[in-house]
Amino acid sequence: MQQTHLICFLASYFLAFVLELSRLWRAKPWQHIAAVLVTAAGLVAHTWYLLGRSFQSQLPPLLSSSHDWLLVSGWLVVAIYLVYSLKVGKREGYNSFGLFVLPVVLLLVVAAALLDDAPSKAAQAERFWTMLHASSLSIGITGVFIGFLVSLMYLLQHRRLKKKMNLRPGFSLPPLATLARFNYWAVMVSFPMLTIGLITGVGMAISSPTGKAIFSWKDPIVIGFCVVWIAMFILFLWLARKKTGHGRQVAMLTAWAFGFLIVTLLGLQVLVSLIGIQSHNG
Repeated sequence: MQQTHLICFLASYFLAFVLELSRLWRAKPWQHIAAVLVTAAGLVAHTWYLLGRSFQSQLPPLLSSSHDWLLVSGWLVVAIYLVYSLKVGKREGYNSFGLFVLPVVLLLVVAAALLDDAPSKAAQAERFWTMLHASSLSIGITGVFIGFLVSLMYLLQHRRLKKKMNLRPGFSLPPLATLARFNYWAVMVSFPMLTIGLITGVGMAISSPTGKAIFSWKDPIVIGFCVVWIAMFILFLWLARKKTGHGRQVAMLTAWAFGFLIVTLLGLQVLVSLIGIQSHNG
């Protein structure tokens, strides 16, 4: 039954993406409205699935497993997309965000489906710190995904303006200044949240008894995360000091750093699950 619900919202997000994609060939107002409605229906099924998992395991979704943790991140990305479409996009006419967001959501759901969905026993021991650890990482990763997508949109818009290219009918992007502002805040929010997640994870690893920690320095996911965190730390300091000029260079750096973090986290999560490497993450 749970798998049926997962397929339901996965199919809804896929259909919404097809509707958004169809606007590139023949743009009609109903296509975007239909895509938003289908996405909203998918979010309802997505929410129902997470609540069902939570009741089944007697744990909040973030504490259940890596499977649930990725689905929560996907839920947040979808929620941001819907708010943007209904508030900013509708008012300003920037209605192509779904073309960038929905493929990422589909990737998150598919990656979650490949991961072990068994509830984590270690998470039950220290619920407060585990919840702080998981929630900060989830918010941080959501910021990473949004920052990565905004960076891609910025680079595409910059290239279009530089070469004086016209966009296809039905495809619109925000001005560079708006995208630069979104990109800046994505970094400013995601990096502190990821840092809190890393610090709480280290603290739990130090305080937990041997064999019960949910965080280990030998975990390949943790190693990959720490390497990318260093790169993000440098980017964060540079942005904090550089008050102006958040342009193409910043978008390129953000796209590389965030893109590598996404590949590291999702790729290693799936790889660890498929080949059975010992991992404490989730």
